[in-house]
Amino acid sequence: MLRAAGAVLAGTAGFGAVSAVAGCRSRSGGQTTRQEPAPPDALVVELADGNLAVVEAATGRMLVQPAPAVVSGDGRRLVRVERSDGGTRLTSHRLPDGAAVSAGTLTGALTVRATSADGALVALADDAGPGHTPYRPGPRERTTIVVADGAGQRRRLELPGNLEPEAFDVSRQALFVLDYLPPTAPDRYRVRVVDLASGRVEPLLTRVKAVVPAGAEEEMRGEGRQAVYDRARNRLFTLYTHQPDHVHTRDRIAAANDAGAEQRDTGARDDAPHVHAFVHTLDLTERWAFCVDLPAPFGEHAATGHTIALSRDGSRLYVADTGTGALATIDPDGLTVVQSVRFDALTGTTGSGGAAPAAATFDGVGTLLIGAGREVAGMAVATGGGPVPRWTAPAEVRGLAGPPDGSLLYVGQPDAVLRVDPGTGAVRQRIDVPGLVALRQVIPAG
Repeated sequence: MLRAAGAVLAGTAGFGAVSAVAGCRSRSGGQTTRQEPAPPDALVVELADGNLAVVEAATGRMLVQPAPAVVSGDGRRLVRVERSDGGTRLTSHRLPDGAAVSAGTLTGALTVRATSADGALVALADDAGPGHTPYRPGPRERTTIVVADGAGQRRRLELPGNLEPEAFDVSRQALFVLDYLPPTAPDRYRVRVVDLASGRVEPLLTRVKAVVPAGAEEEMRGEGRQAVYDRARNRLFTLYTHQPDHVHTRDRIAAANDAGAEQRDTGARDDAPHVHAFVHTLDLTERWAFCVDLPAPFGEHAATGHTIALSRDGSRLYVADTGTGALATIDPDGLTVVQSVRFDALTGTTGSGGAAPAAATFDGVGTLLIGAGREVAGMAVATGGGPVPRWTAPAEVRGLAGPPDGSLLYVGQPDAVLRVDPGTGAVRQRIDVPGLVALRQVIPAG
């Protein structure tokens, strides 16, 4: 167990309730190909430098201007940061209308990293500089983590190591972090938990709720990372691919308990056991983690071609490798792969010749829609049927998202989002979003 060194509380300006949205108020509307009423949905989009913005689907109007930001697990808050006279301006926006509901300034150069499920509590970390992300951090020996709410700063921790906040536990009394090793030249990381009352950095529990022994914590090297939040189970499922020299906690413990046994790994390939893919499960209620290994060919090809999606009823978790046409079905309760099937691969490439980023979502009848390149393919996973006809988007797919009823589909495109018929791909509306990098999610009204 590591003990937080120099954990202190510091003063800050409190957040005040506000009634107007900060920043840019509007922009020219989108173009429609058919005169159909557009729904009052909000679209969360990624623009340059990883900044998030919120766009009104009906008009293309910018509701929240681009900035470093995160969206809460329930989809009802977007929290963004801006630099302000040596401090950090933190603003919480209500979704889907984008109204700013609280704002204030925190001491220091900080960037927002995670929120509680409802967005009421926010975790920030000191900014490591341009080009650094939570999954590609810059070198640092110590980390400042600030926890804030609508009233202002609640906790400021100065902790040893290179840490990045990932998620709050359900009680909001602990914060899960990625602990990068070695801190000044990070090439791997482990997941740990910070007790917010004491500032202690502690190991997670195992699935049987035992403390992970010292030296048995998993150290991961991840690529192509995607995650989905399961609201019903309060679990975060994260897809990792290409894990050289990775050994799971359960295997470290088994090797330690078996005198003289070799430390073993459960890679997806017999000829390359250290190169594989798995889904890391983080339980935000009971504070344990567990890895679900994926079979071949997952992890053998480009990380960007992999994607993950949770069914609308939460009964199944799906992982697709669009480059090979592999689809794995995971039981999110038993945490096992219950089926692995093949479909016709989506062979799109990016302008640089690499694999096109993959995306997945569901329509209203339970069809899993998988996109990469310009292609979108459907899999009738809810009925146990095979593939359904695929269609081609006008340009490279940069994200798929739909409201809970699945009656329509939004497709990210270069500089735009399209509202389409999920069964045929017929375009119903074009929403111009200059500089769009990816469509992240849709926030429905109501």
